[in-house]
Amino acid sequence: MKKLFAGFMALMLLSGCSQNQKAHYFMLTNDQKLSALYNSEGEQITDYQYQSFEKVGNRGYIITNAKKQVGFIDLDGDEIIPVGEYETLESVDDMFYATKKVEKKKDDQKEKSTQNTFVKENLYVLNEDGEVLYQADKSTAIMQSGLPVILKDKEYIVLYRNGEELYKGKEAVTYVNQYSSAKSIVIGFKDYNHFYYSTQNEEQNFDMKIEKGNYEFLIQNDQGCILNDEKLKSMIYIDFEKQEASQNHIAIKDAYFDDKENIILTHDDKTYIYPTGGVPVLINSYYVNAKTYLVREEDVYGPHMIYKNGLSKGNLENCQLYPEVMLLYFEIFPVYIQDKGYAYYSFDNKQVIDQIYLEAQPFDASDTAIVKIDNKGYSLIDEEGQILTKNTYYRMEYIGSSYYVVYNENGMYGIIDTTGEEIFPIEYTSLPETPIIEYNDENYMMLNKNGRSYIYDVNNDMEELFSIEGDLTFHQEGYFSDGYHYYTMDGESIE
Repeated sequence: MKKLFAGFMALMLLSGCSQNQKAHYFMLTNDQKLSALYNSEGEQITDYQYQSFEKVGNRGYIITNAKKQVGFIDLDGDEIIPVGEYETLESVDDMFYATKKVEKKKDDQKEKSTQNTFVKENLYVLNEDGEVLYQADKSTAIMQSGLPVILKDKEYIVLYRNGEELYKGKEAVTYVNQYSSAKSIVIGFKDYNHFYYSTQNEEQNFDMKIEKGNYEFLIQNDQGCILNDEKLKSMIYIDFEKQEASQNHIAIKDAYFDDKENIILTHDDKTYIYPTGGVPVLINSYYVNAKTYLVREEDVYGPHMIYKNGLSKGNLENCQLYPEVMLLYFEIFPVYIQDKGYAYYSFDNKQVIDQIYLEAQPFDASDTAIVKIDNKGYSLIDEEGQILTKNTYYRMEYIGSSYYVVYNENGMYGIIDTTGEEIFPIEYTSLPETPIIEYNDENYMMLNKNGRSYIYDVNNDMEELFSIEGDLTFHQEGYFSDGYHYYTMDGESIE
């Protein structure tokens, strides 16, 4: 077999491998630009025969062959939906939308399937085994929405999971959305929407009516989810435990969870932190949560307002704050005092470390901070201002998992931990974009020295697992590549 090289895509699928390890599946592409299915042990499951592929949950891949015919394979490489049986395939929950190739005359204006419209021909809903659940025809209309909607005998049916009926009734369904094939679903009706929370544990399941609109899911975790209608400026938070809905009329476009699971809402140049069930709070500098944050005024030197636990703690005067939204991992923060330098303050509006610094960064997730005391270089301090590093460094950078990269004037680097202890000496030459790797609940570190990549086991005293000539890139599916070859997590060549 020819060696593998650049031009690949990879997508991951998980299934149980053992009690302690997950098996990962991905596609690799060879020099003929054909793809084959592999697992994270480096085992080849199929031949190189696919021109394109698309991950389908944790079940398999929609693939096309050299003739651009579409089909579906499972993780064993078996064809569940034979190649060529349908012209198009699209995954929806544990089902598929499918169409067949139809010969058309030039003047034949046949109805086409579009999102949220009902069609009466050439549209199929298949279950996970490729069996036809419903077929659009003169007596059955199908709407290709976020979930399949069937109109038959004047009744509307919304399918989910592997063809189960979520809703069946006379009331017309206008659209359906779900959160990334998850357990939250919203069904639109003429005058209102209906939200469904559906899990395998029926004691947790519930449903409720919510306001009229055309809602999309923005984010979700185990506690709740956010629905948004940007046109109506309507945001709804669904609390899964309380089984309650809270609505705010606010213009937002996106939302995300920060590293402390705070909900952050964004709209153009505005950022809000959302206290679940409450009113979004506009933020523009340092924050801890929706009750503890700073409000930076337009005047560079303030006064800036301080809030702690929802209460005003006065103003910061004659100092500069960080001019962008930034999460604080520790409840003290650096400010630049006019004509003096950097100092650390608490949310009680008090300076908490006596030292004034030339430069000072916020405390990171390890509760330590990088500072520059004088022109000798950078050091690491704890929350009391104690210096943790024995040496000063030309440059320092936090890379995560309690580790820092430290540089000398020549650009070479080494690694230290939060105590200042040297983990790797300053002799490495090129830092990968993601030096800390998390995979299968294990941590690894990837460094580069003189054109050679080194992989270390963080959880096993930084044992060197392997090294390869060239620059490696890690892929979340569970393998490395150097642009020409592919390797398992143990450094074994995938050929």
